Amino acid sequence: ADLFFNKLLINTHLAKRLTNIEMQWKKVATAFQFSNMFLTRGTKQVMMSFRGGSKTIQQQQSSLSSVTSSIPNSPISASEQAAEDARNAAKTFGFSDFEAWLTTGGDDRSLILEGSGANKYHIKPQAIEKTDIFRGSCTGNPPTTRGYAAAKKLFDERLNGVQGPELDLTLRDVFATQRYRLGVLLNLPRGAEVILCPSGSDAEYIPLAIAKTLRPNAVIKNGVTQLNEIGAGTAPAAVGEYFSTHAPFIGELNGLEILDGFSGFDGPVISARTKDGEVIDASHEMNIFKEECIKNNHYPILHGVFGGKTGIRDNEMPSSLDEGKTSLGIVDACQGRFTAEELQQWLEQDSIVLFTTSKFYQAPPFCGAVIVPSSIAEQLYQSSTPPVEMLVNNGLGAYLTDKELPRCLDVWKSFLRDERKNNVGLALRWEAGLEAMEALAHVSDEKRTAAVDEWAKSVTKMVNDIPGVDPWCVERSIISIRVSNNDGGWLNMSQARDLFRWISMDVSSAVPEASEEEKAALSKVAYIGQPVSVSESHAIVRIALGVESLISYMKDKDATLQEDLFTVKKLAAISKHFSTLKASGL
Repeated sequence: ADLFFNKLLINTHLAKRLTNIEMQWKKVATAFQFSNMFLTRGTKQVMMSFRGGSKTIQQQQSSLSSVTSSIPNSPISASEQAAEDARNAAKTFGFSDFEAWLTTGGDDRSLILEGSGANKYHIKPQAIEKTDIFRGSCTGNPPTTRGYAAAKKLFDERLNGVQGPELDLTLRDVFATQRYRLGVLLNLPRGAEVILCPSGSDAEYIPLAIAKTLRPNAVIKNGVTQLNEIGAGTAPAAVGEYFSTHAPFIGELNGLEILDGFSGFDGPVISARTKDGEVIDASHEMNIFKEECIKNNHYPILHGVFGGKTGIRDNEMPSSLDEGKTSLGIVDACQGRFTAEELQQWLEQDSIVLFTTSKFYQAPPFCGAVIVPSSIAEQLYQSSTPPVEMLVNNGLGAYLTDKELPRCLDVWKSFLRDERKNNVGLALRWEAGLEAMEALAHVSDEKRTAAVDEWAKSVTKMVNDIPGVDPWCVERSIISIRVSNNDGGWLNMSQARDLFRWISMDVSSAVPEASEEEKAALSKVAYIGQPVSVSESHAIVRIALGVESLISYMKDKDATLQEDLFTVKKLAAISKHFSTLKASGL
């Protein structure tokens, strides 16, 4: 129904714009002049014709941009400038206009760096060479051939060269369609709704705003688990802090620290492991936090992580008590390594689920979603108390517009509406991710699970059989490997970062003393999961199965495992010749 309504609305709007565009501009300009009469009062009530219908907008003076952005020939907005800066950084290295757009609408992790021509994960907005190996889906993904083609098709057919009000309407349709497709692919129950967002990190802001909508006068506390094995941005975002140097609709933050309207949040941050690498029972700690909050008449937001960087899962995924009236349960499933049955269980207990297609499903970095269970979605739809102070340009408006929101958040939409905020990059990345989900949709969870288990068993044996590497932790489709330092111990975090860089390069010429077999491995370009510091004694790197390598494995096990063998051999060769590679300056 949401999709049908959006398409009907868009078609009606387009027809009216085509036949009466001059009159619409005059109405917007008149509304702008009218609103200026009320600026001294600190608020405005604007009665304006908005795409064929009269709508009253009541909001604080800081939200004036929703009107001013519609005035023709006005200066370039901050969001437009942010996208232009990201595109220019990419084009400097010869990437096409489409590829440059793929890097927009995110934070510093998506930007092409001046020194390398890739982002901070050594990833470019292009499909990797067919001869390269990719096992880094637990960190960040270059576009797959499949995803690149799908995103390029969307760009060419609907987005290329589109600007202004037409782009606003086009993206409104694209995002509505993508939300619908995601709901179908995840088999979401009736009434559950989807919010699209730039990444799994900024998805953390949304539960804070939902909690403020449900309990506007409550003291809200937010507890986070698996520190060091969740994204680095999760903990700061969970208390309303900016987690990057950039935000999608602001660009460079220039010292901004806390989102407007998000001050005053706090809560415990529970580590994933002890200093010796043992897993901490975070669910137990979270339950203690919940009980203390309820005792003190506070409103707790409770996190459970279903697969962090090494794949470990908290023992309990927290529910939302009393359909969210007493607490809000958040399941961080951003790795995307779960079954349909597991997702249904979380939604049945009224948990909000954080999800991305930019991990297992190998969409380019990044694209996130917040899945709202039907019980909470209905309360949000009925709410008349939007968190207005949060829905401003330097608040949630730095990351979202009304276009990414479903029906249950209608009460937020007038405050986030801005025709000049258009996240083209997010639409392209989601298109790539959805294409991957659709490619695997015909494979049952049982068959996927069996294939993943079989692959993990084979690769674990492979690692055990090769000197210099050790399968330290195996969780579903993520194998965490520690690498020898040739001195009786294992690589630390700094050394593992060097290894992470070298494995994505042909470094064979830097090691003349290597054997022919070692040179063959060192010449192979492979992308793996970034290092994780798991104890005081060592760090690990990760080999992670993604959607494309899973599909490949189900079609041709031997060829896929041969790629894994090359990757493990390269890890061992880098370990053996670490000092030589370090001295080379690569």
